[in-house]
Amino acid sequence: MNISFRFKNLIIATAFIAMVVVVFLVHALAGLSARPIVFAEPPAFVAAFVERHAAKMDQSDPSSSPTEPEIGGGHLDESGLPTSEFAKLTADLSVEEALVFNVILDGDSSDVLLRLFAHPEKSQRVKVAMAFAAVNAKFSHNEETGFADKRKQFWLDVKEHLPDIQNALSEALITSAVEGTTTYIPYTLAWMPGQGRETVELLAWAAKHHPDWWVRRFSVYFVVRFGGNEELSGPLLQDRIDDPNYKVRKEVLERRFSRFIGE
Repeated sequence: MNISFRFKNLIIATAFIAMVVVVFLVHALAGLSARPIVFAEPPAFVAAFVERHAAKMDQSDPSSSPTEPEIGGGHLDESGLPTSEFAKLTADLSVEEALVFNVILDGDSSDVLLRLFAHPEKSQRVKVAMAFAAVNAKFSHNEETGFADKRKQFWLDVKEHLPDIQNALSEALITSAVEGTTTYIPYTLAWMPGQGRETVELLAWAAKHHPDWWVRRFSVYFVVRFGGNEELSGPLLQDRIDDPNYKVRKEVLERRFSRFIGE
């Protein structure tokens, strides 16, 4: 009799726990309370940093900055075709992306690229930042090109210009949110040298207000796992439970589970 009673209690307890788990998973993944993404102004001190840096560049001499990238350098044969071993890889890239590619992988001079990052016109800074992020995301894990190692050397070579690059990437991320443009900028911002609290707070903002689901998912991942800021990561996980995209909600659930088991 006692055994039967205990067995029944065990079944009831197990069923109750299973029901709680199901309710939790439905709430976390089904998106029954999903809310649309609404744009909001970026964090004040991040916006102030961008504005100050942009104002400094706006006061620079426009004649010192190219309006169109000069690509190719000395890598042309007699027929006018690129002789680089990576020439085929740049065939489908935009002019700006090809410039980034040639500087990092082919060792072309970075002068033109750096002047574009510090260009007095915001549109030029945004354009080259978008191109830089696209190339970085596309080739980072391409072992045949050795892009990752060459990118490390690039960061060392342009160390003094990192604030200009970070500013352009930040401007471009905010602009892409306003315009609803797909971008991989968070991937570059997150792992580039010199990123700090400003970057983490900007990505926390992007996780909530950028219309591109990939931006939101990656930003959640980085802020929670590597941001080192509980004041941002805790509320962010709670807020993104209601994200309208399933993949973002799934990332939130995985981050919450990882925190629960102490990873």
